[in-house]
Amino acid sequence: QRDPARSLRDDGFCVVRADSRVSRRVTERCRAAASSRLSDLQARVERRGVATWRRDGGPDDCEPYRFLELVHREGTGRYDMPLPWCAGGATRGDVKLADAKASAFAALHGAMDEVARPVVDALWGDGAANDEAPRAGCVISEPGASAQPWHRDGPDGLVDVFSPLVELTPRNGPTDLKPGTHLDGDDGDVASFTIAPLLEPRDLLFFDYRCLHRGRANEGAARREVAYVVYARRGAKDVQNFPAAATLEYD
Repeated sequence: QRDPARSLRDDGFCVVRADSRVSRRVTERCRAAASSRLSDLQARVERRGVATWRRDGGPDDCEPYRFLELVHREGTGRYDMPLPWCAGGATRGDVKLADAKASAFAALHGAMDEVARPVVDALWGDGAANDEAPRAGCVISEPGASAQPWHRDGPDGLVDVFSPLVELTPRNGPTDLKPGTHLDGDDGDVASFTIAPLLEPRDLLFFDYRCLHRGRANEGAARREVAYVVYARRGAKDVQNFPAAATLEYD
């Protein structure tokens, strides 16, 4: 297997198998916790009178929205649900999470960090990663969610690590990537080749924030839940995806 840090540096992405460190039991607990939380947050959004996404609705029947706990950016049935960082015996971050759900994600975040930390240290150099707790969350697409537009998540110095909570298939919306597009921002010939890794719940997908990517359409019959953790090099900060927002906490 090619060195993960080298693949990440050269190609803008890599896949690492976490094996027994990310167990099916842990990912299933997290999947159930994430799906339950999403349904609760969607209900809170609806009570605020926001026009929410429906599978049988048209593009004008819903609207993008941004809350601290839930973001619906393109109005496509795809949600970014920030979570606290739960590893290490304490939850850290802007979002609150019930103890049972935090316990589920504590096991996952700890396992992801055990695998991911050596990769980002090799990429940036020991001690170059930010000492603050990583950003964490889940990206969830509903059945019938359309494909995202191609995009970059942000600047140099940030790496996303995805841990699928369900098996990814061609139908349920794996992540499409355009290798090499993190190097110079060129969207031309280098961007013509795409790859969409079909991951199992014990796999981790790393990709550079600058790498062009998109979530494919979810043509399946169930939600597609993916947990993520964002690692930052010292001095790098994501202000594009996590700006200040109103909270649903006091609904």
